[in-house]
Amino acid sequence: MCGYRQPPLAALCSLAIGSLLLASHPALAQPPSAESPTEPAEEAEGVEPARPDAVPTDPQQAFIPDIVFARMAENPVSGITRVPVANFANFGIPPNKRVGDALVLAPIIPVRLKGGWSLLTRTTIPALVTLPFGRQASGAPDPNGRTTGFGDIGLEVLGAKQIRGKKGQFYDVGVGPFVGAPSATDDFLGRGRWLLGPEIALGISAKKWVTVLIARNEWSVGKSSSRADVNQMWIQYFLFYNLPKLFYLVYEPIVTVNWERQSGDRATLPVGIGWGRHLRLPKRPRLAMTTRYSGFYN
Repeated sequence: MCGYRQPPLAALCSLAIGSLLLASHPALAQPPSAESPTEPAEEAEGVEPARPDAVPTDPQQAFIPDIVFARMAENPVSGITRVPVANFANFGIPPNKRVGDALVLAPIIPVRLKGGWSLLTRTTIPALVTLPFGRQASGAPDPNGRTTGFGDIGLEVLGAKQIRGKKGQFYDVGVGPFVGAPSATDDFLGRGRWLLGPEIALGISAKKWVTVLIARNEWSVGKSSSRADVNQMWIQYFLFYNLPKLFYLVYEPIVTVNWERQSGDRATLPVGIGWGRHLRLPKRPRLAMTTRYSGFYN
């Protein structure tokens, strides 16, 4: 999103509050019965959690068990609508080791297609970005200043499908384009170039684990005399482990490789961990929320 080098400590204080609007899953629209299971003994026998078009016909199975619900909520390519709101706080930004912050919206909207496919769009909107850089009255950079504004918007469009495997495992695959728009309100807050690139998504859901990899390479379009060319690999990796009572552990780094830099100074690998909890609304089974906090060292 921003052109500065990653600070050592990037605490993705990701208050990732995702409102999951589960209207595309009719099975989740049914209220739980008194005898509905809330924790499956092993793999929720008899429940079809994977296929978006799988609607249980037995009223006793109309309520999706918690573990199945959690796997669907954690998988960004599972085909349910969500509106994540994340706040990223970055510490130790050079040269003066100051703090930057970004409030990001990233709604995911699915459209169900024939043959078990879904068309997913994820729009990343850096709605409020503040960085410890600014300009003096003369226009020269001010390392003690601060810039706040809107960042560059990114749009991902994926054709995705979920495939049922053996022993209750499910595999997700998706492919499509990425488009980045130079919408930042200041040069410090964006790269100032239109971006294009291919994107893939791969995922596995198995019992208590969910792991998803989303990767793309971004190239700048055309030439610019004032802004640098962009050639960057971007990888977002999700690894969830579900605990009782809808709590979970998560590792969700965003790895970048800037091919325009010299060898040895190209990649950023965040290392850390996070935790969170899903909240199901008993009277509104189509609506749920999840909150999580993560911390990383780059």
